Amino acid sequence: MTGQAKLDAAIGRFEEALAQVEASFARLAALRSAGSSLEAENAELKERLAALEAEVATLRQRATEMADIGRQALVRIDKAMERVRAVLGDER
Repeated sequence: MTGQAKLDAAIGRFEEALAQVEASFARLAALRSAGSSLEAENAELKERLAALEAEVATLRQRATEMADIGRQALVRIDKAMERVRAVLGDER
């Protein structure tokens, strides 16, 4: 193999290696971009989760309040029914 042929072969290998390095950098850039997108999406999901957890806590508190109101209403209804029975003379 002549000196020129060896030089051409070396240049060809160098260009192939350079193309592989460029492709690797392109893949790395794409992965970083995807990673940034995933991080942003993750942050958004965490915010939405926190908001939903706060809403659930509020709804649970409201449900507890409603259950208390319901119990109070039942006590009042029972007392009212006792008074009605007493007025009607129907003691059970």
